[in-house]
Amino acid sequence: MGWKPTRAIVLSLVVSLIALALAVYGATSSPAEAPPRPPTQSLSAARYFVLLPDGRVEITDAWSRRVFRWDGRRWHETESLSVPRPESR
Repeated sequence: MGWKPTRAIVLSLVVSLIALALAVYGATSSPAEAPPRPPTQSLSAARYFVLLPDGRVEITDAWSRRVFRWDGRRWHETESLSVPRPESR
């Protein structure tokens, strides 16, 4: 009468071997071989936040300029100027 491995042990062994193989592959592959990606600008980098002297906040992005004022509980939009977006190609 011999010892028989259960399905859980065999499954965990297979998963461990797959994880080890992926770790070795990831450590040996070069990032220089990856396909080039187009440069992207993050959303937060595309917006400008300006604190105005009278306590208002101006938020400007590519398509709009909005000015907000804090009343102690909420932000109220006081000015808004939108630029028409170009047609998509």
